[in-house]
Amino acid sequence: MLKSAETNPTKDIMSEAITQKITRLEMHYAEQEHTLQALNDVVARQDSELTLIKNELKLLAQQYQTLKSELPDQSDAIEKPPHY
Repeated sequence: MLKSAETNPTKDIMSEAITQKITRLEMHYAEQEHTLQALNDVVARQDSELTLIKNELKLLAQQYQTLKSELPDQSDAIEKPPHY
């Protein structure tokens, strides 16, 4: 009896089970890669949007300061009501 010519059913079942586990792990890995790339895309887009918003806020702050400086001094215009 030649052992190399014989097939071991237990070994074949184990080999098939390992192959299935590896295939399942590869599928999970591919899904995780896809999810990670999608999240990375979202973060990159949000970073760009945040940069734009910061720039707009700076511009608005500058415009506010310009408009505020053009207004007449309001400290004298505020009078106490006569009942004080």
